[in-house]
Amino acid sequence: MASKNYTAQDIAKWFLYKNYAEQKEKVASNDDYEVYEGITHLKLQKLLYNAQGVYLAIKGNRLFQDELEAWTHGPVVREVYDTYCVFGKNPIIIPSTPENDEIIREIESDAETKEILDMVYDNFSIYTAWQLREMSHAKGSPWDKTEKNKNIDIKLIKEYFENEVVDR
Repeated sequence: MASKNYTAQDIAKWFLYKNYAEQKEKVASNDDYEVYEGITHLKLQKLLYNAQGVYLAIKGNRLFQDELEAWTHGPVVREVYDTYCVFGKNPIIIPSTPENDEIIREIESDAETKEILDMVYDNFSIYTAWQLREMSHAKGSPWDKTEKNKNIDIKLIKEYFENEVVDR
């Protein structure tokens, strides 16, 4: 079954909801062993980049159609940036609305997509925004090979994640 065409905004909301639910769970269980940070807009952008790359490497097609641009601090989906940049360096908090809840339910019921997003979240959200930024800046990465403020070629992202990131 082919996955639905999600937008980068949809995937961003999923990451934010997942992070919020995880933080609530840790507080409820009095788990003060680790620091569970919220997601800033810099970190959100890097999670989106990694989600797109991992999805491309595993499924062979895009998770979302939005373009990733090569900005100074790494790959960015402009529309998502425009939505969440108001939070600055603070963790993003989004309201639970019927519309937001519906897209989360849709993604949660899409087993293949959810599995990949869970994997990306589990493997990348453990890093700080700055660590993720540094990873996206690796020599030979799609960001590194792209002129700044231009769209990153989706083929570069797919090849890079197939060869350097995803263990088959």
